[in-house]
This record gives sequence, structure tokens and C-alpha cells, in this order.
Amino acid sequence: MDQTSLKDIKPPLSFQANYTLLIIIVALIIVAVLVYIVMRILKKRAASGGSKRLPPAKKPHEIAYEALYDLRTRNLPEAGRVKEYYFELSKIVRTYIENRFSLKAPEMTTEEFLYSLKDSTILTGTQKNIIKEFLNQCDLVKFAKYGPNTEEIETSFNIAKRLVDETKLENEQKVVVE
Repeated sequence: MDQTSLKDIKPPLSFQANYTLLIIIVALIIVAVLVYIVMRILKKRAASGGSKRLPPAKKPHEIAYEALYDLRTRNLPEAGRVKEYYFELSKIVRTYIENRFSLKAPEMTTEEFLYSLKDSTILTGTQKNIIKEFLNQCDLVKFAKYGPNTEEIETSFNIAKRLVDETKLENEQKVVVE
């Protein structure tokens, strides 16, 4: 080998440090860890019912009283909407009975519902008769185009309220709905 064909060693290359990629990777790892921690905290809160407690559910009679009050304040009979008033009044009573006694009253016809109550012991005979008279009066107005007078409308409302008063849980107080 001759000396002219050999070349001297190249000097070391200068390398400038670029930390951008390293910073991006570290930032992604930190974000992933934070997301994991937040998800764990949220999952624990959901499993334990959360830090925010829901108010206790309303009792069936409370729901019925509120609905009766709302119906009264809407003044449907005075506006000539008696049929709508009786539909709502009947719905309130049927929903109350469903919520209070776990009977599927809203899903049954009056005859089906009264038949299901025939052998039931959850209501007294007097209460069954009150329900029968009430629902029959509602059906007359809703389906037979009967036009009740003001006194009959008031009586129907009072019967609905009385039914709630008499069948709510024993340790509850009566409420005045005007």
C-alpha cells in the first residue's frame, strides 16, 4: 500500500443535542398517567355513589299531592276542558295506586283493574268502593261525554284526595290541597 492512497482519519462529527423528541415523549407519559389517575378517581366515586348524595325519593303520596295541587291550579274545568281534567285526575289516582301498591293500574282498563282488586286485601272494602265509584265517574266523563256540574267536579277531586289520604303509609301526615 502506498502512502498516497491512505487518508487521515476524519475528525469527530459534532452532534448538537436535540431534546424535543425526549420532551414530547415525557409529556405524553405524564398526560397518560394523569388520565389514568383521574379515571380511577371517577370510577371509585361512581362505585361509592359519588360525593354528591341524591335527595331521598319522594313518597307516592307526596307525588300524588303535588300532581293534585298542580291540576287544581291549572283550572281546566273553568277553561271548559272538563274531559282533559278527568283524564288527568284519573291518571293521578292510577299512578298513585301503582306507586303505592305496585299494581299496574295505569295499564289496565277500569274493569280489569277493579277485577284485579276483587280478591285483594291491600285495600279495604270501603276503599275499593271509593275507587270503583271514582273510576266509573271518570270513565263517564272521558268516554261517554257526560258533562258533570261544578259540584260533581269538586266531589271527584275530593274523592281522589281522600283516597290518597286514607291509603298512604300510616306514619305520614295529611296535607291540605286547595
